[in-house]
Amino acid sequence: MTERPKRPGPIYDRVIRPVVEGDFEAFATLLGIPVHQPPVFLPGSFEDQSWQTDLLVRTGPEQLLHMEYMRSPEADMAARMTSYRGQIMLKHPGMRLTQVAIVLGNGRLQSRDDPGTGFCLGLRTIYLRELDPALLLSRPGLAPLAVLSRGTQEERGQHLAATLDLIGRQPAHRRSVLAWAAMTLAPITLDRSTIERIRKENTMTVNDVADFYSEIDFGIELQQRGRQEGRQEGSAKVLLALLHSRFGDQAGLPELADRLARTGDDAAAVEAINAATKPEDIAP
Repeated sequence: MTERPKRPGPIYDRVIRPVVEGDFEAFATLLGIPVHQPPVFLPGSFEDQSWQTDLLVRTGPEQLLHMEYMRSPEADMAARMTSYRGQIMLKHPGMRLTQVAIVLGNGRLQSRDDPGTGFCLGLRTIYLRELDPALLLSRPGLAPLAVLSRGTQEERGQHLAATLDLIGRQPAHRRSVLAWAAMTLAPITLDRSTIERIRKENTMTVNDVADFYSEIDFGIELQQRGRQEGRQEGSAKVLLALLHSRFGDQAGLPELADRLARTGDDAAAVEAINAATKPEDIAP
């Protein structure tokens, strides 16, 4: 298997996976995937650890669903899905596999089907920019995707505002995951000033994103290192790890992490990192 192209990190895997797991029924309905048993989420890693699926789930006694999320399809995406299929079938013999690619932003996935030779991968591609926002806003579990759906920039801003309003009415344990997802996905279609304006009009977002991070590794690590090494030094180390996960190994990230730590507001720093499309967007 060829080496997978390097990416800044599994950004969309991290943000979409807990949303999908929280309401898999909503996603299965969106995709038109029949579910014959409670979903079982499976490890998607192979012997070559540079390859890992975004989501692999058992939906029936002999049915598997494999999903990949991408901002814009890379030229080799169809070939990679073919390789994924081979690896999954070797690891799970006798299973029937449905593959779905979900395009979050622009671009189109080039098909590798060749009717002349009888080859058909059977890959389904969902372009969120073509979906009706009302469909996504009809279920809280789909709402974070609404900002990526059909509409003008102004309309997508309205979709984000409607999403945050809907999220604000959900139970607290679900609200934090959905708010984190919505604010991380929004920069794909909206500029930062628009996002900030909408966020300020929905003050629940900052607190709920902070609540989410307090429950996962980064938040726990922030608290532990803060106690062990002093708040600022511990925060800087963990914020740097998050910056590397978000943007890869770029120059200037240690200095940026130090500046963010000196603000004393870890929750706002984490939110700013996830909302930014590049390090230069983050202003301590």
